[in-house]
Amino acid sequence: MPLFDFHTHTTISDGHAAPLVMAGRCRDNGYAAYVCSDHVDEASVERRVPQIVEACRMVESELGLPAVPAVEVTRVPPDRVAVVAARARSLGARLVVVHGETLGDFPQPGLNLAAARCPDVDILGHPGLISDQAAEAARENGIHLEISAAGLHGLTNGHVAKVALRLGVSLVLDSDAHRPEALLTVERSRQLLQGSGLDLEEVLKVAQGSPLRVLARRGIAIPQSVPSD
Repeated sequence: MPLFDFHTHTTISDGHAAPLVMAGRCRDNGYAAYVCSDHVDEASVERRVPQIVEACRMVESELGLPAVPAVEVTRVPPDRVAVVAARARSLGARLVVVHGETLGDFPQPGLNLAAARCPDVDILGHPGLISDQAAEAARENGIHLEISAAGLHGLTNGHVAKVALRLGVSLVLDSDAHRPEALLTVERSRQLLQGSGLDLEEVLKVAQGSPLRVLARRGIAIPQSVPSD
């Protein structure tokens, strides 16, 4: 099955490999597309989004792999999430992930709820011990909750999955990869989703159905291939 992954990083922010290197591994791993979602905040959004857009153009031209410019809004106060998300989208980001209240660092209270209420957000990344209130807001606004493959950020995957299944919130699996070897494979994806407490039917729904809904919500069509120059 083709892989989807909306949360990856490169040397544009704090990743350890250039976009072309990350995209090349995505292609080798069977990804349907490459999504470059480097970190942005109020100080960096103006500079980094154009770099992300250009990196995606280069990936399509050099590798023939569909590429989607995105961002992860990171360590932004809850009352500024909407501002940064809207600015990133206006500069060319087609998808917006928000760095949620992960236990992997120091969560900002109220950040999950602010992101879940923001119309420019697509995915609430590693949302930690997400509350029912924030999860319900995500459901109402068509925002997906992330099951994370990234170490400490994935500590609460079971909780996130349990809340999402109980409340009818859509889930998506992302790598949060900062280096090529951390990107997803088909087998790794299955293991992570089953390890989060999902049964086989739910695994297939998250791995295949959810990514298509994320893309369709923003009118993003992924072609079978992009001709190389």
